Amino acid sequence: MKPFAALLLLTTSLLATGCDSEPALHPISGHVTLGGKPYERLIVYVRPVDENVTQFNLGVGETDATGKLFLRSTAGTGLAAGKYRVSFTCIVSGSGQTVGSSDEKADDDRRLITKDLVPPAYGDGGESRLEFDVVPGTDNRIEFDIPSKQS
Repeated sequence: MKPFAALLLLTTSLLATGCDSEPALHPISGHVTLGGKPYERLIVYVRPVDENVTQFNLGVGETDATGKLFLRSTAGTGLAAGKYRVSFTCIVSGSGQTVGSSDEKADDDRRLITKDLVPPAYGDGGESRLEFDVVPGTDNRIEFDIPSKQS
């Protein structure tokens, strides 16, 4: 009976911990403004501070017209627990219309002039030093008012 008990204990512990267990995802929400103003389609990127990127800790989101943010990882809604660096981009046309990424052209107009309103210190070029922690069992919110190049 002892070998059976040992096998049962081993099986139970493997099931409890999982052989290749995936980390839990924690919902991320928030509010982001640029120079005190909300922008629809202000893009928010998050990456782990330790740069050990997985599908559970690489995230992106965008704001609505009120600045409300919902963020997701490549694995689904939310991020794994950990410390993250956050960066931003907000591309507008010459007329002030938000157009999304610099690769997007409204109505496929290749002559559209765009500019990013986010200063390099907060941008997605790797210069941002803004950080936040995702902690299990808490309300994980990103709250930033970043300065605008126009400010």
